[in-house]
Amino acid sequence: MKKSYLALLVSIIFILATVGSSFAAMGEGTVSAKKGVDLTLFGSNRVIPTWCSNMNDFDSDTHDGITLDEGGFYAGFFVHNELRLGFAGKGENFGFSVILENDIHYTKDNVDRNTYTGYGNNSSDFGGEFGVERSKFWYDFGPVKFTTGWDVTWADLKTGGLVYGDDHPFMMLSGKAGDSMDWQLNMLLINDSDDLYSGNQYRDTDWYAYIAKMNFKFSGMTVSPFAVFSDMRKGVQKTGNAQSYYFGLEGYGKVGMLMPSFEIVGVTGTINDAAAGGTKDYDISSFAAFASLKFDLMPEFQPYIGGFYVQGDDDNTDNDADGFVGITNITRYTPTFGMEGAYIYEHISGIGSPLYGLTPERLGNATARYGGISAAGTGNNPGLIYIGAGATGKVGGAAYKVQTAYMWFEEKDGLGLDNDEIGLTVDAQATYKFSPNFSINYTISGLFPGDGVEDLKGNDDTAWITRSEIVWTW
Repeated sequence: MKKSYLALLVSIIFILATVGSSFAAMGEGTVSAKKGVDLTLFGSNRVIPTWCSNMNDFDSDTHDGITLDEGGFYAGFFVHNELRLGFAGKGENFGFSVILENDIHYTKDNVDRNTYTGYGNNSSDFGGEFGVERSKFWYDFGPVKFTTGWDVTWADLKTGGLVYGDDHPFMMLSGKAGDSMDWQLNMLLINDSDDLYSGNQYRDTDWYAYIAKMNFKFSGMTVSPFAVFSDMRKGVQKTGNAQSYYFGLEGYGKVGMLMPSFEIVGVTGTINDAAAGGTKDYDISSFAAFASLKFDLMPEFQPYIGGFYVQGDDDNTDNDADGFVGITNITRYTPTFGMEGAYIYEHISGIGSPLYGLTPERLGNATARYGGISAAGTGNNPGLIYIGAGATGKVGGAAYKVQTAYMWFEEKDGLGLDNDEIGLTVDAQATYKFSPNFSINYTISGLFPGDGVEDLKGNDDTAWITRSEIVWTW
């Protein structure tokens, strides 16, 4: 830990705490302060030993290529550590929370240093110092609530996560109409910066997005229409100018023993000045959908089935961007098929899927970019068909989740492949909670590549990742 950041954190907590009379309520997790503000201190530490093989090259006869997670680049064996320290406050009509995070892979360079050498693919420097990972500040005016910061917000995290869910900076207005309807208007500042282009020409590289969403609740279900406008002005990649419009509907809930979940979304728009010099433009037109059904049979066994359809592009040489790309595909954290530690939700550059995401959105012509993490998702991607089944259950302090799915490229012709099979994924996770403050889980996950992956990469050896997660919370 960096002593300077620890001192800063302690100073902040001390100042906040001493505003009130004492730490008398610390045993209950709350600090009383003047002016009616209640403060809460909290935190977590996750230690995640991980072993993986063939993640991107699907070839057991060569050294593994690197991939990355929140802590940095990795291959083979590594230990990921996420340490969070936070505080939250609430008063009359307002509240806030701040989370500081140190997110690293265990190594001397980033555990005991605050400057680095050899930054890049040979090092895992990401997140090596404490910084504000998330913040949220809100004030309730009565009919309208204003919230800002950089906390997790979303368009469709409750279902398929195809469009957006992330912790970008935002400004949001929200409200309710009785108990049956609520709404939000959210502006995301995904990227806001300026640069000098060739010939010392000024241009901005802003990327803003706007979400309008309503939730209607009835008969145990929530049905939520949403609209999203993504305005990528010259793009964070500095080679794109894309305006895309998403219109979607998601639904989820419980009716008797049935727990249905669905999402349908279309996107249209244009990509102009897509290649340097403005040599090619694209028309965006695509579609994606998700559906699942879970059965609440008993706490020990709740099976589910479902799948995704994500349209792909059949021709990388034309002016149509028919491959679906969200702003941030966030399927890893969705309720049905989401699983932290599952192979397909790592950064699998070999098949074009980003961290957290499911779709192969980074395969195809790079000039047709209009979304994805770091604006790296291209409308020339091959899309995805995903059909899966699984089950969850709890017995005392133990819980489990197992699932399997078969995946295909929705379009193989755009990449010039003879086959479309991505292959079979198998995921298994077990968790045991020793106390409210300590738990351990174990996850093993892999992909048995199909003929489409062999066409793409030239190999089809099993890719797998296994990890244990040791968690303290307070």
